[in-house]
Amino acid sequence: MFLILDQKLDKFSLRLREIAEHKGLETVFITSAELVHNVLLVFHIAEQGCNLYLRYRDKVIRSSDIEGVYCGIDIFEPALWKYFAPKDAEYAARETQALWLAILTSLPCRVVNPPAFESLAGTLLSTPEIFYLAHQIGFDIPMMINLESGKIAAEVLRTGVSAYYADLGEMWINETKLSHNNIPFLEQNENHFQVVEEIPGKLIHISLVGNQFFACEIATNGLVSPIDVSKIPHLIKARLRTLHKRLNLKLAEYFFRIMVDGTWVFVGYIRKPLYAITAYGDALFEKIIDYIVKRRK
Repeated sequence: MFLILDQKLDKFSLRLREIAEHKGLETVFITSAELVHNVLLVFHIAEQGCNLYLRYRDKVIRSSDIEGVYCGIDIFEPALWKYFAPKDAEYAARETQALWLAILTSLPCRVVNPPAFESLAGTLLSTPEIFYLAHQIGFDIPMMINLESGKIAAEVLRTGVSAYYADLGEMWINETKLSHNNIPFLEQNENHFQVVEEIPGKLIHISLVGNQFFACEIATNGLVSPIDVSKIPHLIKARLRTLHKRLNLKLAEYFFRIMVDGTWVFVGYIRKPLYAITAYGDALFEKIIDYIVKRRK
Protein backbone atom coordinates (compact mmCIF):
# COMPACT_ATOMS: atom_id res chain seq x y z
CA MET A 1 0.00 0.00 0.00
CA PHE A 2 1.18 3.50 -0.88
CA LEU A 3 0.06 6.10 1.66
CA ILE A 4 -0.21 9.81 0.75
CA LEU A 5 -0.66 12.32 3.58
CA ASP A 6 -1.10 15.98 2.67
CA GLN A 7 -2.74 19.18 3.86
CA LYS A 8 -5.23 18.92 1.00
CA LEU A 9 -5.64 17.20 -2.35
CA ASP A 10 -3.65 19.53 -4.62
CA LYS A 11 -2.45 18.96 -8.20
CA PHE A 12 0.78 17.31 -7.05
CA SER A 13 -0.77 14.80 -4.64
CA LEU A 14 -3.66 14.09 -7.01
CA ARG A 15 -1.33 13.20 -9.87
CA LEU A 16 0.92 11.25 -7.50
CA ARG A 17 -2.08 9.16 -6.48
CA GLU A 18 -3.18 8.65 -10.10
CA ILE A 19 0.26 7.52 -11.25
CA ALA A 20 0.67 5.20 -8.23
CA GLU A 21 -2.69 3.57 -8.95
CA HIS A 22 -1.75 3.26 -12.64
CA LYS A 23 1.40 1.42 -11.54
CA GLY A 24 -0.79 -1.08 -9.69
CA LEU A 25 -0.22 0.20 -6.16
CA GLU A 26 -3.12 0.24 -3.75
CA THR A 27 -3.10 3.91 -2.79
CA VAL A 28 -4.75 5.73 0.09
CA PHE A 29 -4.84 9.53 0.33
CA ILE A 30 -5.66 11.18 3.68
CA THR A 31 -5.70 14.91 4.46
CA SER A 32 -4.58 16.41 7.76
CA ALA A 33 -8.23 17.21 8.60
CA GLU A 34 -9.23 13.60 7.97
CA LEU A 35 -6.38 12.34 10.15
CA VAL A 36 -7.86 14.41 12.98
CA HIS A 37 -11.58 13.72 12.46
CA ASN A 38 -12.04 10.56 10.36
CA VAL A 39 -9.27 8.18 11.38
CA LEU A 40 -9.28 5.70 14.24
CA LEU A 41 -5.78 4.67 15.19
CA VAL A 42 -3.89 2.65 17.76
CA PHE A 43 -0.15 3.17 18.06
CA HIS A 44 1.67 0.71 20.27
CA ILE A 45 5.26 1.14 21.44
CA ALA A 46 7.05 -1.90 22.84
CA GLU A 47 10.58 -3.26 23.25
CA GLN A 48 10.14 -5.32 20.10
CA GLY A 49 9.17 -2.25 18.05
CA CYS A 50 6.21 -0.03 17.21
CA ASN A 51 2.91 -1.10 15.68
CA LEU A 52 0.31 1.04 13.95
CA TYR A 53 -3.32 0.09 13.45
CA LEU A 54 -5.30 2.64 11.45
CA ARG A 55 -8.92 2.50 10.31
CA TYR A 56 -9.93 4.95 7.57
CA ARG A 57 -13.35 4.65 5.95
CA ASP A 58 -13.64 0.97 5.00
CA LYS A 59 -9.91 0.26 5.15
CA VAL A 60 -7.79 -1.16 7.94
CA ILE A 61 -4.11 -0.28 7.60
CA ARG A 62 -1.27 -1.76 9.64
CA SER A 63 2.40 -0.83 9.70
CA SER A 64 3.32 -3.95 7.75
CA ASP A 65 0.82 -3.07 4.97
CA ILE A 66 2.50 0.22 4.08
CA GLU A 67 5.14 0.03 1.33
CA GLY A 68 5.92 3.75 1.34
CA VAL A 69 4.64 7.12 2.51
CA TYR A 70 4.64 10.53 0.87
CA CYS A 71 3.96 13.20 3.50
CA GLY A 72 3.20 16.82 2.59
CA ILE A 73 1.80 17.82 5.99
CA ASP A 74 3.88 20.49 7.70
CA ILE A 75 1.89 20.92 10.90
CA PHE A 76 -1.56 20.30 12.33
CA GLU A 77 -3.23 23.70 12.63
CA PRO A 78 -5.21 24.47 15.83
CA ALA A 79 -8.06 25.59 13.54
CA LEU A 80 -8.78 21.89 12.89
CA TRP A 81 -10.27 21.78 16.38
CA LYS A 82 -12.78 24.56 15.74
CA TYR A 83 -15.04 23.67 18.66
CA PHE A 84 -12.20 23.72 21.18
CA ALA A 85 -11.18 26.70 23.26
CA PRO A 86 -8.07 28.34 21.69
CA LYS A 87 -5.66 27.01 24.31
CA ASP A 88 -7.14 23.52 24.11
CA ALA A 89 -6.90 23.60 20.30
CA GLU A 90 -3.22 24.57 20.50
CA TYR A 91 -2.55 21.73 22.92
CA ALA A 92 -4.42 19.22 20.72
CA ALA A 93 -2.44 20.36 17.65
CA ARG A 94 0.91 19.97 19.43
CA GLU A 95 0.02 16.54 20.79
CA THR A 96 -1.22 15.33 17.40
CA GLN A 97 1.97 16.65 15.78
CA ALA A 98 4.08 14.74 18.31
CA LEU A 99 2.05 11.55 17.79
CA TRP A 100 2.47 11.60 14.01
CA LEU A 101 6.15 12.47 14.31
CA ALA A 102 6.53 9.28 16.36
CA ILE A 103 4.41 7.23 13.93
CA LEU A 104 6.21 8.35 10.77
CA THR A 105 9.61 7.88 12.37
CA SER A 106 8.75 4.34 13.47
CA LEU A 107 7.46 2.99 10.15
CA PRO A 108 9.63 0.28 8.56
CA CYS A 109 9.00 1.68 5.07
CA ARG A 110 10.50 4.76 3.43
CA VAL A 111 8.85 8.08 4.34
CA VAL A 112 9.42 11.04 2.01
CA ASN A 113 10.35 13.44 3.27
CA PRO A 114 11.60 12.14 6.62
CA PRO A 115 9.76 14.12 9.32
CA ALA A 116 11.62 16.88 11.14
CA PHE A 117 10.91 18.37 14.54
CA GLU A 118 9.33 21.50 13.04
CA SER A 119 7.52 19.84 10.13
CA LEU A 120 6.22 16.37 9.28
CA ALA A 121 7.00 17.10 5.59
CA GLY A 122 10.76 17.43 6.12
CA THR A 123 13.18 20.13 7.18
CA LEU A 124 11.78 23.61 6.59
CA LEU A 125 14.23 26.49 7.04
CA SER A 126 13.65 30.22 6.85
CA THR A 127 15.48 32.24 4.20
CA PRO A 128 18.32 33.33 6.54
CA GLU A 129 18.75 29.74 7.81
CA ILE A 130 18.93 28.10 4.37
CA PHE A 131 21.27 30.81 3.03
CA TYR A 132 23.55 30.42 6.05
CA LEU A 133 23.69 26.64 5.59
CA ALA A 134 24.24 26.94 1.82
CA HIS A 135 27.04 29.46 2.41
CA GLN A 136 28.69 27.11 4.93
CA ILE A 137 28.70 24.37 2.29
CA GLY A 138 30.35 26.70 -0.22
CA PHE A 139 27.55 28.09 -2.39
CA ASP A 140 27.48 31.69 -3.52
CA ILE A 141 24.34 33.30 -2.07
CA PRO A 142 22.54 36.66 -2.43
CA MET A 143 23.44 39.51 -0.12
CA MET A 144 20.90 39.81 2.68
CA ILE A 145 20.45 42.45 5.38
CA ASN A 146 17.91 43.09 8.12
CA LEU A 147 16.67 46.66 8.62
CA GLU A 148 15.22 47.98 11.82
CA SER A 149 12.06 49.53 10.37
CA GLY A 150 9.85 49.98 7.34
CA LYS A 151 11.04 53.57 7.11
CA ILE A 152 14.63 52.48 6.51
CA ALA A 153 13.44 49.80 4.07
CA ALA A 154 11.63 52.57 2.15
CA GLU A 155 14.88 54.54 1.95
CA VAL A 156 16.62 51.51 0.45
CA LEU A 157 13.76 51.04 -2.03
CA ARG A 158 14.12 54.67 -3.18
CA THR A 159 17.71 53.99 -4.25
CA GLY A 160 16.46 51.49 -6.84
CA VAL A 161 18.15 48.49 -5.23
CA SER A 162 16.92 45.30 -6.93
CA ALA A 163 15.79 43.19 -3.99
CA TYR A 164 13.02 41.27 -2.28
CA TYR A 165 11.54 42.57 0.96
CA ALA A 166 10.17 40.41 3.77
CA ASP A 167 8.16 41.90 6.64
CA LEU A 168 9.63 40.23 9.73
CA GLY A 169 6.58 41.28 11.72
CA GLU A 170 4.52 38.70 9.85
CA MET A 171 4.11 35.22 11.29
CA TRP A 172 5.43 33.71 8.05
CA ILE A 173 8.13 35.40 6.01
CA ASN A 174 6.79 36.23 2.55
CA GLU A 175 9.36 37.83 0.27
CA THR A 176 7.93 40.34 -2.21
CA LYS A 177 9.41 42.34 -5.05
CA LEU A 178 8.31 45.88 -4.21
CA SER A 179 7.92 48.98 -6.37
CA HIS A 180 7.89 52.70 -5.52
CA ASN A 181 4.14 52.41 -5.01
CA ASN A 182 4.92 50.53 -1.79
CA ILE A 183 7.02 53.30 -0.25
CA PRO A 184 4.15 54.99 1.67
CA PHE A 185 3.19 51.62 3.18
CA LEU A 186 6.74 50.84 4.21
CA GLU A 187 7.25 54.25 5.81
CA GLN A 188 4.27 53.63 8.10
CA ASN A 189 5.36 50.12 9.05
CA GLU A 190 7.37 49.80 12.26
CA ASN A 191 8.31 46.17 11.71
CA HIS A 192 11.82 45.03 10.92
CA PHE A 193 12.42 44.14 7.28
CA GLN A 194 14.64 41.57 5.64
CA VAL A 195 16.04 42.67 2.27
CA VAL A 196 17.41 40.02 -0.09
CA GLU A 197 19.38 40.94 -3.19
CA GLU A 198 17.71 39.98 -6.48
CA ILE A 199 20.24 38.06 -8.55
CA PRO A 200 20.12 38.51 -12.35
CA GLY A 201 20.81 35.63 -14.68
CA LYS A 202 19.43 32.38 -16.05
CA LEU A 203 17.06 30.61 -13.65
CA ILE A 204 17.77 26.90 -13.13
CA HIS A 205 15.80 24.54 -10.90
CA ILE A 206 17.27 21.20 -9.84
CA SER A 207 15.16 18.50 -8.21
CA LEU A 208 16.68 15.64 -6.29
CA VAL A 209 14.84 12.33 -5.86
CA GLY A 210 17.13 10.53 -3.48
CA ASN A 211 20.45 11.17 -5.23
CA GLN A 212 19.04 11.43 -8.75
CA PHE A 213 19.12 14.84 -10.45
CA PHE A 214 16.42 16.40 -12.64
CA ALA A 215 17.19 19.88 -13.96
CA CYS A 216 15.22 22.45 -15.90
CA GLU A 217 15.53 26.03 -17.11
CA ILE A 218 12.83 28.67 -16.69
CA ALA A 219 12.92 31.21 -19.52
CA THR A 220 11.97 34.86 -19.02
CA ASN A 221 8.66 34.17 -20.79
CA GLY A 222 7.87 31.43 -18.25
CA LEU A 223 8.60 28.52 -20.59
CA VAL A 224 10.04 25.53 -18.70
CA SER A 225 12.33 23.08 -20.46
CA PRO A 226 14.41 20.14 -19.18
CA ILE A 227 18.19 20.36 -19.41
CA ASP A 228 20.79 17.61 -19.40
CA VAL A 229 22.15 17.17 -15.88
CA SER A 230 25.62 16.86 -17.41
CA LYS A 231 25.46 20.65 -17.80
CA ILE A 232 25.46 21.05 -14.02
CA PRO A 233 29.06 21.62 -12.83
CA HIS A 234 30.45 18.74 -10.75
CA LEU A 235 31.18 21.07 -7.83
CA ILE A 236 27.57 22.30 -7.78
CA LYS A 237 26.34 18.69 -7.80
CA ALA A 238 28.65 17.74 -4.95
CA ARG A 239 27.62 20.71 -2.83
CA LEU A 240 23.95 20.10 -3.60
CA ARG A 241 24.24 16.48 -2.46
CA THR A 242 25.81 17.76 0.76
CA LEU A 243 23.03 20.31 1.29
CA HIS A 244 20.37 17.68 0.54
CA LYS A 245 21.95 15.36 3.11
CA ARG A 246 22.36 18.11 5.74
CA LEU A 247 18.68 18.96 5.36
CA ASN A 248 17.87 15.22 5.66
CA LEU A 249 15.62 15.49 2.62
CA LYS A 250 14.93 12.81 0.03
CA LEU A 251 12.83 14.97 -2.31
CA ALA A 252 13.33 18.68 -2.94
CA GLU A 253 13.76 21.31 -5.65
CA TYR A 254 16.62 23.81 -5.43
CA PHE A 255 16.83 27.18 -7.21
CA PHE A 256 19.88 28.75 -8.82
CA ARG A 257 20.72 31.80 -10.90
CA ILE A 258 23.60 31.58 -13.36
CA MET A 259 25.20 35.02 -13.67
CA VAL A 260 26.85 36.44 -16.79
CA ASP A 261 30.29 35.37 -15.56
CA GLY A 262 29.06 31.76 -15.13
CA THR A 263 28.75 31.89 -11.33
CA TRP A 264 26.01 29.67 -9.91
CA VAL A 265 24.17 31.45 -7.07
CA PHE A 266 21.91 29.48 -4.74
CA VAL A 267 18.63 31.37 -4.27
CA GLY A 268 16.26 28.98 -2.47
CA TYR A 269 14.49 25.64 -2.22
CA ILE A 270 11.12 23.94 -1.83
CA ARG A 271 10.41 20.36 -0.81
CA LYS A 272 7.60 19.58 -3.28
CA PRO A 273 8.95 19.72 -6.88
CA LEU A 274 7.25 22.36 -8.99
CA TYR A 275 9.03 23.33 -12.19
CA ALA A 276 10.70 19.93 -12.58
CA ILE A 277 7.22 18.39 -12.69
CA THR A 278 6.35 20.78 -15.52
CA ALA A 279 9.53 19.83 -17.36
CA TYR A 280 9.48 16.06 -16.87
CA GLY A 281 5.78 15.34 -16.31
CA ASP A 282 4.64 11.86 -15.33
CA ALA A 283 8.14 10.42 -15.73
CA LEU A 284 9.23 12.33 -12.63
CA PHE A 285 6.16 11.19 -10.66
CA GLU A 286 7.08 7.59 -11.53
CA LYS A 287 10.65 8.14 -10.30
CA ILE A 288 9.33 9.58 -7.04
CA ILE A 289 6.97 6.65 -6.48
CA ASP A 290 9.60 4.05 -7.37
CA TYR A 291 11.99 5.68 -4.90
CA ILE A 292 9.44 5.86 -2.07
CA VAL A 293 8.17 2.28 -2.28
CA LYS A 294 11.65 0.78 -2.35
CA ARG A 295 12.27 -0.61 1.13
CA ARG A 296 15.18 0.66 3.15
CA LYS A 297 18.10 -1.73 3.47
